[in-house]
Amino acid sequence: MKRSIPLAAATAVVAALGAQPASAATPAFTVTHVGGPTTILEIAGLRILLDPTFDEPTAYPSGLEKTRSPAFGVERLGRIDAVLLSHDQHDDNLDNSGRELLKRAPVVLSTPGARSRLGDHVTGMKSWQSRWVKTGRGSVKVTAVPALHGPDGVDRGEDGEVTGFVLSGRGVPTTYISGDNASVKVAGEVGDRVRKTIGRIDTAILFAGAARTPAILGNAPLTLTSAGAALVAKRLDPRRVVPVHTDSWNIYSEDMTSLVKAFKKQGVAGKIVDPRPAGTTKNLKGNR
Repeated sequence: MKRSIPLAAATAVVAALGAQPASAATPAFTVTHVGGPTTILEIAGLRILLDPTFDEPTAYPSGLEKTRSPAFGVERLGRIDAVLLSHDQHDDNLDNSGRELLKRAPVVLSTPGARSRLGDHVTGMKSWQSRWVKTGRGSVKVTAVPALHGPDGVDRGEDGEVTGFVLSGRGVPTTYISGDNASVKVAGEVGDRVRKTIGRIDTAILFAGAARTPAILGNAPLTLTSAGAALVAKRLDPRRVVPVHTDSWNIYSEDMTSLVKAFKKQGVAGKIVDPRPAGTTKNLKGNR
């Protein structure tokens, strides 16, 4: 059942996506975690929003339940140049407020199925297709990459259609965004191809939390487990890893505590940029 956000909130979305002052001469490279998968990435002069979820705590007809408020609402979102949407089928990646926001975003990149379900304001991308996002402040090449929303070898059909992204370009720190991918193998294959065609991955934003629901695949993990995320970090060897999608919903079976333990076990704990507390902006510049 589709729900609309109040008129005041919708007006706030319009204002939030409006013009803002130009960025400084040296582009920032920052990450701000809002809650769940929802994250703002400032890179090469652009501000990019991942998987918008701005509803207050809510129980959805799907059985998913949001358990925590976002760090802030759309009225504090600021300028957004593009939205990267891993998929639209599940409330924890696109909720009611997020759907309203997409209608006003200047660029929305997602899956081909998302375009057919949401409308022409969404650009559907197949794996390894690329699009440039350009403004007067900068430009970033966005490449859609494979993601598997469940265990290796399982095809969930339309319900499991999901994408990850890689950001690149001249002067752009190459950034891998896993989306709701549960497969270490798939992430590793993405990393191998990116290294050959673009170069080393600078930053990986990994959707973790080992999301599970009894109604799907016998409660199998639908996003990376903590151990899986640590293996991805070790195989891809990025300079930094930002783990998200571990809080604010009733589907997570693991959290940041278990993730840190797993990273320590693999000897990659030094790569973690802890996004907590939600709403704070973390600087991703600097060398390891």
